[in-house]
Amino acid sequence: MPPASSSSTPTMPLSPLRPRAASRPAPPARIKSTRAQTVSLQEENLPEADEWEPASGEPDLTLDEIREAIGAREEELKGRGRELSGRTIVVVHSLPYVCTLHKTTSHTTGLDKHILPAADEESVLGSGAVTPLEIQPGDPLLRPRALHSPTSQSLQSHKHKMPPSSFPDPAKSLRPSFHPALPPSRANSPDPDAASSNGNSNHAASAAAAGAGISRAHTPAPHAIPQQQTHRWVLHPRRGHAALNSGLRSLKDRPLLVVGRPDDLMSADGDLMGQNQLSDDAKKDLEKGLRKMGGEDDEGIGCVPVWLDDGLHTRFYEGMCKEYLWPIFHYLSLPDNISKKTEQAAWDAYYETNLVYARKVASVYKPGDLIWIHDYHLLLVPQMLRDLLPNQSPTISLFLHCPFPSSEFFRCLPRREQLLDGMLGCNLVCFQTHSYARHFLSSCVRVNGYEARAGGVDVHGRVVHLAHCPIGIDVDNVEQDRNSPGVRPKIEALRRLYAGKKIIVGRDKLDPTKGVLPKLRAFERFLHDYPEWANKVVLMQVTSPSPGDSPALATKVSELVDQINGTYGSLEFQPVHHYHQTIERDEYFALLSVADLALVTSRRDGMNTTSMEYIICQAEAKGSLVVSEFTGVSSLLSKAIKVNPWDLGGVARAIDSCFKMPLDERAARHNVLHRAVTSQTASVWAHMNILKLLESLQGEQATQNTPFLDENALVAKYEGANRRLLMFDYDGTLTPIVKDPSAATPSPQLLHSLETLAADPKNIVYIISGRDGAFLEEHLGHIPNLGMSAEHGCFLRAPGSGKWVSLTDDLDMDWKADVLRIFRYYEARTQGAFVEKKVSSVTFHYRNADPVFGLFQAKECQAMLESMQESLPIDVLVGKKNVEVRPAHTNKGEIVRRLLYQHPDAEFCMCAGDDKTDEDMFHSMARIFSNSTPALGGSGKTLITPPESFALFPSLAQAARASAPEGALPEDLSQPVESKLDPSATFMIAIEAKETAGAKMTMANAVLESPAAMISLLERLSDISTSKQ
Repeated sequence: MPPASSSSTPTMPLSPLRPRAASRPAPPARIKSTRAQTVSLQEENLPEADEWEPASGEPDLTLDEIREAIGAREEELKGRGRELSGRTIVVVHSLPYVCTLHKTTSHTTGLDKHILPAADEESVLGSGAVTPLEIQPGDPLLRPRALHSPTSQSLQSHKHKMPPSSFPDPAKSLRPSFHPALPPSRANSPDPDAASSNGNSNHAASAAAAGAGISRAHTPAPHAIPQQQTHRWVLHPRRGHAALNSGLRSLKDRPLLVVGRPDDLMSADGDLMGQNQLSDDAKKDLEKGLRKMGGEDDEGIGCVPVWLDDGLHTRFYEGMCKEYLWPIFHYLSLPDNISKKTEQAAWDAYYETNLVYARKVASVYKPGDLIWIHDYHLLLVPQMLRDLLPNQSPTISLFLHCPFPSSEFFRCLPRREQLLDGMLGCNLVCFQTHSYARHFLSSCVRVNGYEARAGGVDVHGRVVHLAHCPIGIDVDNVEQDRNSPGVRPKIEALRRLYAGKKIIVGRDKLDPTKGVLPKLRAFERFLHDYPEWANKVVLMQVTSPSPGDSPALATKVSELVDQINGTYGSLEFQPVHHYHQTIERDEYFALLSVADLALVTSRRDGMNTTSMEYIICQAEAKGSLVVSEFTGVSSLLSKAIKVNPWDLGGVARAIDSCFKMPLDERAARHNVLHRAVTSQTASVWAHMNILKLLESLQGEQATQNTPFLDENALVAKYEGANRRLLMFDYDGTLTPIVKDPSAATPSPQLLHSLETLAADPKNIVYIISGRDGAFLEEHLGHIPNLGMSAEHGCFLRAPGSGKWVSLTDDLDMDWKADVLRIFRYYEARTQGAFVEKKVSSVTFHYRNADPVFGLFQAKECQAMLESMQESLPIDVLVGKKNVEVRPAHTNKGEIVRRLLYQHPDAEFCMCAGDDKTDEDMFHSMARIFSNSTPALGGSGKTLITPPESFALFPSLAQAARASAPEGALPEDLSQPVESKLDPSATFMIAIEAKETAGAKMTMANAVLESPAAMISLLERLSDISTSKQ
């Protein structure tokens, strides 16, 4: 097939580089989907559609408000004792620069005034030179943006020209199709004479560097001995990831450190280089120069290179990343030739590479840094960092730019459990869309058996928060580019060339997931079904070359283009013009501006920013947008025409309807889309991710490996308190776990201690258990003044009362029949399992079943029950060898909060438990202090908000008021109460076996090794109570 013509439109003079504003002004209107959303499997009326997105409300915060909220959150966290440095470490696979190594022979050159300096003590590097690092503005035609301002704006890369463009003059070639992939940008050696001849270049470069937080050139001291410089590094911005780079640039109001591998290394001749070819001096100079880009005080954006063996990186990237993760994340099947040997080699390379990145991050980490990791290349880094920094509790976020598949597809990965555990090392995992986050949550439940909590995942007692926040574009840059001097002539040329015709534009990578073939087939179907559009519509498809181009796919595309043009074209007109090349930015924006319709038919795509750029370019023309429902951007652009790319007839109908759409409807749709794009910018995305990470630290105590209980400190606090609140779980805490639940009877020592403690007038003692009321009444009911809560709070007996209060009277319990039927199904298929029915709950026990098969069946059962939470008022709890279903809003945490509210005079609080259901108690107690408001007058006391159960169960509120001393509770039980409790007198104790001590993550602040140790502690406390009586 002959190539498209290379003489399209005249070459226009290049527009000078212009400085960008520090940040965009607040958007004029607020639209949907700006705020990152938390994720739950409990969405009401959730349809079965795989890519369902919830209707999100108007955003709460503009960019300026988000910045203010970040500052407020940081101050609040610091006030609570959380260490925050204000710096963010961004971890990416590749640094956003092409690094070109230039050999030199003299210390003094015409470019020395453009060299980035180092501090005086580091001015002489391994090569014996002043820090040899220079940033250039990059290819003037493609204009990729750098993270930093150029250090030599006057040095135009005039020697580096793009090959002659074949766009957009198809008149000289009837069948434009493929061009050979263009070589990547190559940077020639800067011309010293040209640099030195410009007398103003030094001042301009210094000003630009200062604007980016870069120091001016360092002049060696007069006494310094001139050194021989052997090389210098020249940096050009790397193409791709423009949205990410724009987001990072917007964070320049806070220190930023970017950690990544310098993938694009070149010689001055334009030849690709590997890291193994670099000398130690060259690596050292590049590393120090990159780090110093942040300024002497690290207040700007610095970079830290990750040095990785070339062979290891190839096995990592071409192995696990491209052969396993990329296909599965984009719903493609794994290759058929997988063997255990190749899979193990791919995993080993992936693990080792992630460990190299984690070690590099750990080496530059300072206490209080925020760590922000990006994309599927580095999924193991979060947990590795927790292992490398065990005592520092780093704050970590992961943002996944690509889609996350459904659990049924994700579980095809051989190392699925390890990948999920690696990601769950974060405090926050953020995705592009709600559906991606929901798929991840489902995988955590179905594959790893973790429990879904409100807004996140419970991982061994530590809550990992989930959110979604779509990435945007830099609207200011797009406006600048589309209004540059070179765009208007190309727009006029295109309009003359295609006068009287509708233009459909498509721009994609030549990748199976981008849907180029379905797009061409749908266009062919459009020409067939709507013959009235013959010779009136042209599809201009640009496919950008990439290293991963598939020759087979390229052949299919070429053949299909020929087929369409041969069937529906003529000597005078061809309906498809395909350009397999990298086009100039002016050509690209001219094409977006002149088009009548943009067609995006990706089979799977994390976001797709081309559609956003198209909307900005259509501010005047109001062109239509057709977008695949399987792209992440479809949830943000609610007024775009959404299509299923496999439904060729549906895509053809969408094209026809867009061409026939009235102008007022097109304008109304475009206005909504324009507000969405200009509000959800890259800056908003970046700042929102920082805000959501800080918010994930609120309301939660930082979980860590918990120390053993200091019994002496507890005894001292107990002895000095005038009012004490003691709350205990039963099974596993006061008695050992046994196979037959009925055999877990209290020991004589336990009964004596409980009787003594309950008899102390200073004590309020409660047993908070999942057991039924009959069991507790039989074994503990004879103890006077002992309060009891049965079935996780559904039944209550106050101290000194012989009457049980049932909350089930206020609840809808019809769900029990459905849950019991599911449990019976799994009971019949799991030998040794049995179902326990209680008045308010149903439990599936598998402690007597085969350990592996029983756990597998429990996970399957749990996943089914989790899906039922959408329509039934239930909570699903995973305990020790059991899965329990109980009414919603009844849990041990709510009981603890209620008791703390009812007894604000308590000065000592002790709470003990052993499994996941008891973590609710610890969470409630931790929130009392993390979310409470200091009382007036600076007394240091706290205000406890009323429990939700008072509003849900009026009988509870009445009982609380009747039993409370006069004046202890406010008249209005919706008002907070002032508590005398102090964090130092609050003991949350987890029972953990000695051999596994430290392995379980818990919200407790202390551990004991066994129920026997707990009974021994109670005996010690009872002796104190006896001596005081």
